[in-house]
Amino acid sequence: MTESSHDEAALRFFNGLSGRLHVGLSEPAQRVSERLLNLKAPPSARIEEVAFTMQVMEETGEGDDLDFGDPRDLTEDEWSRVVLHTPLIRMRGENDAQVVEHRALGGVAFTVRDLAAAIAETERHTRGGTVWDGGIDVHHIYFEGIELEEDGVWLISWGS
Repeated sequence: MTESSHDEAALRFFNGLSGRLHVGLSEPAQRVSERLLNLKAPPSARIEEVAFTMQVMEETGEGDDLDFGDPRDLTEDEWSRVVLHTPLIRMRGENDAQVVEHRALGGVAFTVRDLAAAIAETERHTRGGTVWDGGIDVHHIYFEGIELEEDGVWLISWGS
């Protein structure tokens, strides 16, 4: 592998994890409507904290009967799995105008744990510049994976 390569199987594993971004605000988020569970941040709210959690969703069954069991915590081996073989990555999240640079611990590679921390740090620095329904985007918080873009920046994809 070259210095800036990635392990395809490890990247598939990482992108298949169930992840959720937790955005703590200076004012509580409000429901968009009584009929929906969607939340929106008040326009005057500011970010006070950001956390990112990840779990494994195990597939059960097969074929047309494929289903998912209860989520489980990652094992230490899973957290320590190397995904990107590079000393440095650049990431962008929901605020695609900002890019955050991250250096690998040890200067060699990024594990699942390192990437989770880089995602949280990227969102901590950039999420405040997002807008959804009048306030900071607290709606698109479900991890959908990372993808290397043509400019060499890893894009963090979020769903709702």
